[in-house]
Parts: sequence; structure tokens; C-alpha cells
Amino acid sequence: MSNRELDAALATVPEIARTRQLHEDAKKRLRDHPMGDVPDVARNNVIDDAVRAFQADGSWPADLGKRAAKAYTAALEWEAERLARMRAKDSTELLAYDTRQSLSADALEHLGTRLDDILSDARKAAETLGDVRSADAAVKAGGAVVAAWSKVQSLTEDLANVRQAQWTLLDPAARPRSMPGDGDTDERRQLREWKRQGYGEVRGHLDDVPAFVQEATRSGHYSETVLLWLASVDTAYVPTSFEDLREVIEAEDLVDVSAGADGPLADYSPSVTPIRQPRPAQVYAHSSTPHLDASQPTPAKPKANATVPNSEPTTADYFN
Repeated sequence: MSNRELDAALATVPEIARTRQLHEDAKKRLRDHPMGDVPDVARNNVIDDAVRAFQADGSWPADLGKRAAKAYTAALEWEAERLARMRAKDSTELLAYDTRQSLSADALEHLGTRLDDILSDARKAAETLGDVRSADAAVKAGGAVVAAWSKVQSLTEDLANVRQAQWTLLDPAARPRSMPGDGDTDERRQLREWKRQGYGEVRGHLDDVPAFVQEATRSGHYSETVLLWLASVDTAYVPTSFEDLREVIEAEDLVDVSAGADGPLADYSPSVTPIRQPRPAQVYAHSSTPHLDASQPTPAKPKANATVPNSEPTTADYFN
């Protein structure tokens, strides 16, 4: 079924609409092309007919070569047209896919604006509804409450369409068959898992989202209760990209490293070790300067700045 919210969102990005229409036109052109035979088959059909006739009555057409060549040429034209239409379908499929991948953020922004409008209208209707949360209760209340409930029902349908369009644009399509791979990607699988968990409705912790809202996300079936709950919070949103959704989800998993296990603050600041000052080299009275070049004069002895300490006495010292 057509989703009017998705169509409207895609229409806000002319290049997406244009490339999608190109692909649809290319598919129609391929469908409309009549069936035919490839050149070899067309030529062999003429030859086979002549051979069968020869076997039956001994006749042989004088223009067989011309007829076979004509059939081959006509089939060659048919084949060229067929190949061109097939290539147009495949190339426009790739073009539409790439365009939708790169420009879907603009369409998702439009959906975000639509969601804001829907929730704003729902808040206004909620003021009239008061505690009414069912059609029966609205009928019993009568008057403006009935009209407000009817408005909420219409807005609930709009919400379902916005969410369906949201996931379609976040996960636009499997790869075209002409692209390498099995048509699925890690991102597509991850999106399906996030949707199954109930993400994509509000910014913040998933623990703050009621179970009935998470179930609506998983199933795609939205109720008036879900709409009115989303209208009551100020964190409902439409992710503008796969990365936007991932940032919200990963932010929920961040741990405050400044808090210890029992509550008091723990200092995780990096420690700084002072640079140790180098110790001057010790030069003794018996030290000498290395003589590295025999062609040069012997260098002078270095000036001593240390003395050799007495060694620790050993057992041999007591017997000498």
C-alpha cells in the first residue's frame, strides 16, 4: 500500500523523486518490449523450416539465404533494443539507490517536521479529551470530546505512516542485484535489531519508554494511547540518519566514570610523573678520555669529580 507520508517526504527531495521515476520508467519500458528470439535462434528457425520442407516435398527456396539473413538482422535489432532497455533498468536502479542513500537525510528531516506537527495537534486534542482514552468514553462525553477523539484517531494513522516512512528511509532498500553482496548489510541487520528493541521513538534511555510504545515500534501498529504518550513528552523525534540513531543509542550506554561503585566520586585524572634529572657522569682519578683517532694527539685526562669507595670487606680480608 502507498504511504502518503513517505511519498510526501520523497517529493521534498526532487532528485530522489526524479531518479525513482527514471527507474520506474525503465522497468516499464522493459516490460513493454515484445518477446523475441536472439539472432542465432531466428536464423536457425528459418533454416530449420526450409530443411523440413525439403524433407517433405524436395522443394528448396531460392531466397533461403536472404530470408535467413533478414531474420538474423531483425533479431539483431530486437536484441540490441532488449539489451539497451535491460541496461537502462539496471543502471537507473543503481542511480536511484545511490541517490536515496545520499539524500535520505533531507526526507527524514521533513518527517521530523511532520511528527512535530502531529504531536502538536495531539496535545491540543488532549486538552479537550481530558481523561478520555477510548471511543466509548468519548461518545459518552459527547460534544467536542467526540470531535477531539476523531482527530486523535486520524493523527494516530498519520503517526503510523510517519514511523513506517522513517524506517523505510533509514533502511532504504536491499542492494540492487547488480551490486556485489547478498543484498543485505550489517547496517540493515542492525537497524532491524534496534527497531525490535524499541529504539527510534524518543531520545534518551529506552528504560523510560513504556512497554506498549516499544511494542508499537516493533509491530508498526500504533494506538491512540501511544500517540498521546508521545505527545506528552518532549523527546519524541525522527532520526535523520543511521549515524544519528546510533549516537542516541550509544549515548544511553555511556557510563559516568567519575562515579564510584558506592556513590562517592572517584578521581580518574591521569597521574603525572616528574621527569627525573640526569645524574652527572662520575669521573675517577684512573679514568681516561677515549683515543678514537690515532692520527690525532692523545687527549688530556679528564678532571676527576669522584673517588672510588672502599669495597665491602670479604672473608679473605680477615685472613691476610
